[in-house]
Amino acid sequence: MVSLIQFNSSSKSSASSAFSVQDVMNQWGNNTIASCILGISKIGRASNLSYNFSHAALLLLDTPIDYDEEEDQNYQERLGILIEYGDYYPEMCKKEKEYVDKKLVIYRYGEKGGLRYYGNKYNKFIDNFGDIGYVDLNIHVNNQITFHDFLDKIAKLENNKWIKEKYHVGLSGNFNCQNFAMEALNILKPYFKFANIYPRDNNLVMKKKYFQKLEFVPDNIREILIKYYVKSK
Repeated sequence: MVSLIQFNSSSKSSASSAFSVQDVMNQWGNNTIASCILGISKIGRASNLSYNFSHAALLLLDTPIDYDEEEDQNYQERLGILIEYGDYYPEMCKKEKEYVDKKLVIYRYGEKGGLRYYGNKYNKFIDNFGDIGYVDLNIHVNNQITFHDFLDKIAKLENNKWIKEKYHVGLSGNFNCQNFAMEALNILKPYFKFANIYPRDNNLVMKKKYFQKLEFVPDNIREILIKYYVKSK
């Protein structure tokens, strides 16, 4: 029998690419979230049937994305905070427990699992969480908030909203990785242009209109993204 994690998450454990959240926060200082990357990744054979069966995760960065420097090594190595919701829990495997004990991976609700976050590099994120595609998004200065304010807005501790127990596999559920990404985007209110869309499917790369090039994004998330599209000048 296929586990929920295997079915609806890009990875069982966060251990393979985690960096200390505290190290990232120390680097950020008092900086706010200035940009984010929406990554869409495969969840096994189901993703071959439809892009709607895919995992969604976000990488939060404290500086705007400068597209003129995108190929610069320093840009690719930039550290951010990867946040995702899934059928996760601290003792799901030996490596996960080890990283949680070392505080490299933080579970928002502790032993209740579900929502987790950890440090991750831009290039590692798009490799591991954008194998279907990804979208680079900037955030207007007036909409920028700190990471802690973002957590308080989307996942108040007392509400236990994004815990493992509430996680629901399938497109009809209201508590899965895609629903979390949708809510996060509505809080962050980022913006993007046609050139900021990066599908890995060559058939989509050649599309001439933004709504066609975005076909790799699950339908429900795409509806949210379209609200934040800005036409190129």
